[in-house]
Amino acid sequence: MSGLDLRIFLDRFPEVCRAKFGRTYNFRGLEKDFAQLRSGGRWLAARDVMKIFEPSRTPFARYWPKPNEKELNRILSAQRVMLAPVLSDGRALVERLLEVFHNIGLAALVLRFAHSDRFGIFSTPIVSLLQIHRPGTVELYLAFCQELRVWQEHFRLASVAETETALWTYHEISNRLEASLQAEQTHSTFDADVWIQRRRIAQALRPFLEKYGPLELARLLAEEHPKLAGKIAGEEYERLLRFTARRHYRGMRLGVKGAVEVLFNKLEDDGLIRPGERTLLGKAWKTRNDAVHPFGEVTLEAVENMIDTIERICRPWDTPED
Repeated sequence: MSGLDLRIFLDRFPEVCRAKFGRTYNFRGLEKDFAQLRSGGRWLAARDVMKIFEPSRTPFARYWPKPNEKELNRILSAQRVMLAPVLSDGRALVERLLEVFHNIGLAALVLRFAHSDRFGIFSTPIVSLLQIHRPGTVELYLAFCQELRVWQEHFRLASVAETETALWTYHEISNRLEASLQAEQTHSTFDADVWIQRRRIAQALRPFLEKYGPLELARLLAEEHPKLAGKIAGEEYERLLRFTARRHYRGMRLGVKGAVEVLFNKLEDDGLIRPGERTLLGKAWKTRNDAVHPFGEVTLEAVENMIDTIERICRPWDTPED
C-alpha cells in the first residue's frame, strides 16, 4: 500500500468545515491581518485576539473560551506584548503569551496566525495522533510544533500551521461515522505509512530511551513484552561478559560455543564471583538464549530474575581499569 499524501487533506479542509460547521473559513485573510504583528510593527492588542473568535472567520469559539475584550485590553495595554522577533525555539514568546492568557490553547491561536511558518494550533487530538509526550505544557507545545515542522518538510507543505490543518482534517475524516468505509481506508493508509509510524514510535519511545539505560528499560518492558525485554537485557548482559573476559582473560573469545560456560567456571575458580553466583549467571544466560532465539519462550519471572542477576553481579564489573 502506498504512503499517505497529507496534502490531499489540506485540500479537503473546506469540505470538512462545511460538513462540521456549515461554512468554510479563509485563514489566509486572518494571517494577513497579523502582518504588522509578525513584523514587529506594533504591540498585540485585544482587537487582534477578538478577530480570532469572530464566527464568520473561524470556528474557534466552539473550542476555546473567548476572552473578555475589556479586561484583555487592560492587560495588553499594560504589558505591551511584542510578537516579533521570535528568538531561538520560541520558548520565551510562548511563555510570555501564556502569562497573559493562562491557557496554552489561546496562546497558540495567536501564534498560529502571527507566525504560521513556526506555530500551529494546539490541538489535543493531533498531539495524541503524533504521540507527543512531554512533562510540561510549554515543552509539550514546542515539541508539537517541532514535530509539525518535520511533517511539513516530509509532505512538502507550506507551513507548520498548514500541516496542523491537514492533520486535523485527516483526523476528522478518519473518525466520521457517516463515512465508515472511507474512514477505514484512510486509517489503513495512515497505519501502513512506514515513515509516519517511525515518527510516532520515536516520539513515544524517545523519552524512555533518553532517560533509562538498557536494564531499566528492559524492566519497564518486561510485563508487556518479556521476550523483547529479554533481548534488551541480554545484549547488555553479553556486553558485560565480554568486558570482564577482556579484563581478566585477554585471549578469551566468547563467540565460540561453550565459551560463556568456561568463563563462568574461570570466574568461580579465580574467586571473582561468590559461591552460588555461577548458577545464577548460568540461569540468566539461558534466559538470554531463550529471548534471542526464535522458538525460545521467556516468562516475566525469568526476565526479572535475569535483570536482578545482571544488576547485582555483572554491573559492578563495568568500572574503568586501574
